[in-house]
Formats: sequence, C-alpha cells, structure tokens
Amino acid sequence: MEDIVSTKKKTSRCVSCSECGFADVCQAYLFDRQEPLFIHDLARGKRISKNAFIYQSGTPVTALYALRSGVAKIYDTQQILQGILLPGQIFGAEELFTSQHQYSVQAATDVEICELKKTHFYEISQLTSTFTHFIIRILSRSAREKQLFINVLVKSDGLQKVSDFIQLIADIRKEYGFEHRAIELPLTKKELAQLLGISQSTLARALAALVEQQRVLMNKKEITLLHH
Repeated sequence: MEDIVSTKKKTSRCVSCSECGFADVCQAYLFDRQEPLFIHDLARGKRISKNAFIYQSGTPVTALYALRSGVAKIYDTQQILQGILLPGQIFGAEELFTSQHQYSVQAATDVEICELKKTHFYEISQLTSTFTHFIIRILSRSAREKQLFINVLVKSDGLQKVSDFIQLIADIRKEYGFEHRAIELPLTKKELAQLLGISQSTLARALAALVEQQRVLMNKKEITLLHH
C-alpha cells in the first residue's frame, strides 16, 4: 500500500501512559488505588497485526479501547472509511452503552492497544464515586475529537479542508505528546480523498498549493508543517 505521507518520529511510537486518553483512570485505579476489579478488566499492550480487525460492526460491545501505538482506520457497515485513530486516542466510546458495534476498526499498521472491559463498570462506580466522572471525561474528550473532525469535513473549499485536516492531525499528535510538526498517515491518496470527501485530483492540487504557499514541505513520503 502506498503511503501518502510519512515521517521519522523524534520520540517513541508508543504514547506515554501519562498522555494517553486512559491516563486519569489508570492513574487512579491501576497505579494509586490498585483496584482489583479495574486491574482484572484492563488488558495492557495487546498487539494487533496490520490489517487485522480490533472489532467489527455487528459484534458485541465489550470494552473501551485506547490506541497505544500505530494507526487504525474506522469503517462503517458499507466498508467506507470514516476516520483514523492515532496513538493515545480512545475509541469505542460512542458505542459503549449499545449492544453491538456500529463501526469496524482495523489496524492500518501493527498496533498496540489497551482494552478496558466494561464488565465491572457498575461495580467499580459503586466502590468510588470518581470512576463515573473519569468515564464521562473520556466520553466527552472522544466526542470533542469527533466534532473537530466533522468541522473539517463540512468545509466546502478543498484546499481549506486538506489544510485543516493536516493541522488537526498535528494538533492531536501534540496533545498526546508526540512530534507534531510532521505527521504520518498510512493512507493512500485514494483513501485520504475518500475520507475527506474530495476527488484525488482535488487532493493533489491542494497538496501542491500548500507546498507552493510554503505552508508545508513534502519529500517523497515526508511532510513537514512550516510556521507551526
């Protein structure tokens, strides 16, 4: 598969526990309190091979997930690309209280995930009042990130849409403690165009315009944001 943009990272490919979307809840119930039910339900650093599905639409919802390393892709029931996931991000949040997954999540690279089973959410919430607040914060952050992506998609101008998408990915990487002046997306041009709802020719023109305007540098598989 042809990569559209890629870069060498200055830091580890794994998100730090302190930067992860699970950071607060893990700090409270894994490192500080060491709550047995939480520890029992948390699987850390599970490895998923490239192209394997972490879960598929129609399967039972059993857990909340955090991407520890790598990149994953989100598909709807028609196998249309709906989004990507970067290290540190939570996924499965919007489906947490439904019976079946509405989307499929596939590893775009070899990935590691942390999986928090929802089996004992109620029991843990009865032991400590803060657990519910942690879960609400996780759900809110996931919803905010989804809304930021929607804000990009509704842009009518192709150049603005591509520019805002690159900026959004850079901002997400910065928020989760990664090098953010360069981004890595294991997507083909066809996939990225599909994700943004534009043609491949529009995507090509937009990237060329960003280079011409000296807003980014591109060198084969590398893209670097300037003035960021």
